[in-house]
Amino acid sequence: MKTVYIFGAGASAAEGAPVVRNFLRVAYRYFKEEDYDRDLEIVWEYLEHFYGYGAKISCGEDLDRYPGIDEIFNIVDWYLLQNQAFSRRFSRPRLHDLKTALVKLISMTLDRSLPPHQGIHHSFVAGVIEKEDELPAFISMNYDIVLDKAIRAAGYTPEYGFYGKHSDHLASREKVPLYKLHGSLNWSLCPLCGEISEHEEKVAHFLFKENNAISCLNCGGENSQAVIIAPTLYKSYEISRLQNVWDSAGGAVSQAGRLVIIGYSLDPADTSIIATIKRSLNTVDKDREIIVINPNKRACERYSQIFGGKCRITCGAFTGQVI
Repeated sequence: MKTVYIFGAGASAAEGAPVVRNFLRVAYRYFKEEDYDRDLEIVWEYLEHFYGYGAKISCGEDLDRYPGIDEIFNIVDWYLLQNQAFSRRFSRPRLHDLKTALVKLISMTLDRSLPPHQGIHHSFVAGVIEKEDELPAFISMNYDIVLDKAIRAAGYTPEYGFYGKHSDHLASREKVPLYKLHGSLNWSLCPLCGEISEHEEKVAHFLFKENNAISCLNCGGENSQAVIIAPTLYKSYEISRLQNVWDSAGGAVSQAGRLVIIGYSLDPADTSIIATIKRSLNTVDKDREIIVINPNKRACERYSQIFGGKCRITCGAFTGQVI
């Protein structure tokens, strides 16, 4: 029975990645208190300005009173979409700079927070590949590459779905489908030919530097860009190769006999993901097993609302145990 594993932020949190509610506090500690980065100063300036005159951030814990990084993105994107400024200090050009800095902050924080050693993803991936009669497929909402490395450690190469359909990807027994819907820290986008290059290691945190050394692996073009879809209500998926990734993910779900959803909260703001999964489940009319692993009780209730009573829900953290 073909299984598709869907990974959300909770799975990476089990490896040490920060989650939405503490992301800004962790990032401030790394890049303001420990290793100051001038390019990120606009973020801390904006957050102090957010609360109005006299607001000061003196330590990372002060950021616990602020909205999560996703809501900060939403507010910034709203002004940009409405062609408005936030204030005199934050005109539209500065808001564009702020958004770039926020994306850079995500990339650098994940690069810093996740340990290089093998973790529970490695044992989990090795276990499911050994257990399954057919190679599984993985769908990830996360930018980090812990799942990518786990697939390579198991002796396979990730198939990201930039080209063709999911059914085409199944022909190669050396590759395991890994569809990353929001981009990845080891991808770079060429502004010249439009292709996404895949790298074995993280490169996104280098791509925010002018004249970076990351060249397109397809045409050799320079000034490659990061492929990170910002965590905002107003997400844009205009990159053509990323649209192929989404189509491949939908195809994987439609062909699956079993879905295992790990650490994904099914947030109401993720309309595109919910709609894609629901439509894919309806493409082929068959009975599927849906298993949910999530420590958040409220998120678990959401699954019953969206998928009905067929879900088998375990309200607990991801431990790497093979399901």
